[in-house]
Amino acid sequence: MHDTVLLHKITEEVQLLSKSNHFNKVNELIVCVNPGSHVNEDNLYNYLYHADKKLFGTWTKISIERDDIPDQIAILKSLEGEKE
Repeated sequence: MHDTVLLHKITEEVQLLSKSNHFNKVNELIVCVNPGSHVNEDNLYNYLYHADKKLFGTWTKISIERDDIPDQIAILKSLEGEKE
């Protein structure tokens, strides 16, 4: 349950940043989470893809890093996108 909330928060923030930067596609995303988090590349990709199939797709590379940060916190370390 808690990881679903974190996936949702990451998705909302990435969508907001993509909109403010006028991205039509997200090409790369690097996110840092707590070592105990169950967030991984696969479940984050699936969550993002189902939230917005135009912004995220097979072209989107996702990397998860782990560091000693509080639970339910994610740090968006890098976001690269395309403008059309």
